[in-house]
Amino acid sequence: MSKKQKRKKTKYKSIYYNETTKKFDVKYNFKEYDVKTGKNKYRAKWVYNVNTVSEAKAELAKLQSGGIQSEDKDITLQGAYDLWLIKAQGQNFSPVSIKNTYQQIRMVYQFVPATTKLKDIDEEVYYKFCRDIRKYGYSEETIHSVNATFRKMINLAYKKKLIKENVLNYTDNIKTKQKSDYRTISKEDFVKIDKYFKENEFWRLGVNNYPKYRLLFNILYYTGLRIGECIALTYVDFEEFSYCKKTEEKTKKSSSGGKPAEKQLQGTRVKIDKSYVSGMKLTKEPKNYKKRSVPLSPAPERLFTRIKEEHLQKGGSLEDKVFDWEYALCDTTLKKACNALDFPKYSCHDFRHTFISNLIRKGVPLPVIEKASGDTQQTILKRYSHMFEGDEMMILTAMQDL
Repeated sequence: MSKKQKRKKTKYKSIYYNETTKKFDVKYNFKEYDVKTGKNKYRAKWVYNVNTVSEAKAELAKLQSGGIQSEDKDITLQGAYDLWLIKAQGQNFSPVSIKNTYQQIRMVYQFVPATTKLKDIDEEVYYKFCRDIRKYGYSEETIHSVNATFRKMINLAYKKKLIKENVLNYTDNIKTKQKSDYRTISKEDFVKIDKYFKENEFWRLGVNNYPKYRLLFNILYYTGLRIGECIALTYVDFEEFSYCKKTEEKTKKSSSGGKPAEKQLQGTRVKIDKSYVSGMKLTKEPKNYKKRSVPLSPAPERLFTRIKEEHLQKGGSLEDKVFDWEYALCDTTLKKACNALDFPKYSCHDFRHTFISNLIRKGVPLPVIEKASGDTQQTILKRYSHMFEGDEMMILTAMQDL
């Protein structure tokens, strides 16, 4: 192109808007090993005059995939994701599916860089990835999702014949917990865990951290929040509520004459509209994008009120985060308490499993559990179907009365 071009960056890496041609140009930077000098040579390839961003992404993926023959393909993990995104948009995948995959591939990049060539991912690399995501302390649900996204990119590249060999054909898939592997925390054990953080101290930088840890585990036990949702909470996310509920007592009448008596319900609810990803140090929307609120039981409500008052007295803001820890530190602290109490090594996710299981035991309707937990009914049935076995007796009893 003889005429000097004027380009500006877009929000997509390596894709530029050409203000001269009013189209998009794609630049692919790569390196080649020079066997004579023993050094890498840095080069660039361009594709000019692309009409749309989607087409530009496709051209970039082609450049990353290299030549024509299989042994010459050089597609990266990022390139595989770009191909998947084109497929997702072309097949009209749901926005939720596209957003979830975007967030999960960013989590994959923490352990396998985006620039990694797929042909360099062998059995050892995959097993190291499996080990690292488990060691990091993610919940079983998150481990399953992140691993599935990683495998999805490898399978897509193999299907497109961009890699000669599919490493997943001869590696064992990561093992995640089945529904029978999840543990519930009994009320007796929780009372002892709560007492441990009440009666012990852990001082750091002149602050005893255990009162806040006590609040954290109370919130997890009584609300079933995911740990990422809990450590993303700010003081302003706790809001008071008050409303009147008509009582079922027919004998009581209100002073206005003849109307059912009303009971005043008030308390504090916690608003869940974000989640914190420790490894990426960012705040994102909750899983499944289900924003919700859950009422607080009296125990965590009292703990929160006390901690909030202390925070404000020290000049803190309601916009501040309540908890300043990463997920791994919360999990380690819980396991430390479990060791001291000679308990099984409960995880932060076990509190959520306990909360949902308790609601099922109490006969709370499935739509209400879905609303409070942020899980879909399909997931609840899959994870907790063993809790619904008593329903068979209810059905048999009802049929006998017909």
